[in-house]
Amino acid sequence: MISNSFREFLRAVGWVACAAWLSLGIYHEVFEQDPSQFGFRNPEVEAEMKNCISDDIKVRYECKEQAILANQRSMFLVAAGHFVVIFAPPILIWVIARRMLRLRAGDMPSRPPPSIQKWRVR
Repeated sequence: MISNSFREFLRAVGWVACAAWLSLGIYHEVFEQDPSQFGFRNPEVEAEMKNCISDDIKVRYECKEQAILANQRSMFLVAAGHFVVIFAPPILIWVIARRMLRLRAGDMPSRPPPSIQKWRVR
């Protein structure tokens, strides 16, 4: 059995580890990114847009729109990857800690369950 003081120590270490991971992850995955790599100002998107050569304005517009939309779709996947990198480890630590540190049957406080009378609908 795990004593309550050790359980509280592990819980505190878990919270500190999660907070450190979140702060470092958000800093690295969000604040250290180069803003020029996002949107239609991305050099790759601008190169694709320069390849859209046509005499018809409508065809040229649709070509550029497809380049921008393709970039936005890929950026959504990149953002989802950043989200997973930032939030998945703390969530996994929390789930594992809950499983390991949950109260055992012998550790349960001795109080009776609530009365069923409260739950009845009349």
